[in-house]
Parts: sequence; C-alpha cells; structure tokens
Amino acid sequence: MAVGILPGLFIDALAGVVQALAGERMPMQSGVEWLSIVPIAQSRSSYNGLLVFLFMVISGVLAAFAIHRLASDRLRRAPAWDCGYPDASPATQYTASSFAQPIRRVFGSAVFRAREQVTMPPPGDTGPARLHVVLHDPVWEALYLPLAAGISFTAERLNGLQFLTIRQFLSLVFAALVILLLVLALWP
Repeated sequence: MAVGILPGLFIDALAGVVQALAGERMPMQSGVEWLSIVPIAQSRSSYNGLLVFLFMVISGVLAAFAIHRLASDRLRRAPAWDCGYPDASPATQYTASSFAQPIRRVFGSAVFRAREQVTMPPPGDTGPARLHVVLHDPVWEALYLPLAAGISFTAERLNGLQFLTIRQFLSLVFAALVILLLVLALWP
C-alpha cells in the first residue's frame, strides 16, 4: 500500500537496480513537490498517489457520514425481489432462454441464422402459445463439430483398450517401449 501512496520514494530507492538492469532510469522523484511522480515532464504526465489516497479516504468518510447520519434508520419490510411475480413457482422463474433471448434477437439472424416460429392459439382457445427456435452456429459447426467428431471417433476406437487382459496390456506397453527406444536410437 505504501508503494502506491508514496511511489516516488520507492522509484528513487530502486533507481540503481533499474539502471543496472535496463540501462536507463526515471528522473529523481524526491525533488518533485507534493511527492508526485513525473516520468517525463510535469506538464505532460504526472501521478500523485498521496492525493489519490487522500481523495479516496475523504470520499469514503463523507459517504459513510452521509449514510449513517442522513439516511433513515427505520427498518422497512417488503417482499423479496420477485420479478413482478408474487408466486415463486418454476413457471415464473428466469431460464437460460430468458437470458439468451435479447442476444438472440440482436445477433440471431445475422450471426446464428436464427429462425423463430410462434404458434398462437385462436381466440377463445385455452391452449398454450408455442415458440420454436432453430439456431445454426456457424463457428460451432465449422470449428468444434469436426473436432468433436474426431475426438468421438478416436475415443470409440480406443475404448477397446479398457477391456484388454493383463497379458495384452503388458504386450502393448512393451511394444510402445520398444518403439520409443527405436525412435531415440535412430534420432539424429
């Protein structure tokens, strides 16, 4: 914390090490007023950690004073936030589709080639409305689907290794060891 509040003193203390490692160093900071850091020229860029720290302390004290002295201390009771639905059943809760819908509406047709089909019951019918969404993610289909297919293919082929007998497994380990030793022996 002290390094952030009084950085000029630490910059001056480390100047010799920086000079030895980098060949350059920042100008001496101890002569700068208000313990500021001036890397190039005071008119171009400077930083005063002490002033920033004092601003944070004064702001925090004023905020705490305002909250504790000026705010009401009455206890208010109200129902917990319920999104406008007083009954907390699963039918009234947000789902993943609820969170994704704004993104799908904005980027759906351009990026995901989204197609929505809404089926509304006729007036007087008490049946539910239906929303059917079809998405095609071109990035997923171009990059991840072939990779997932390759991994599934390899996993299916290697699945038989689980069911080897101890003799077959030891033979496989021995063959792998011989092949690796041959590769090392023939390596240029």
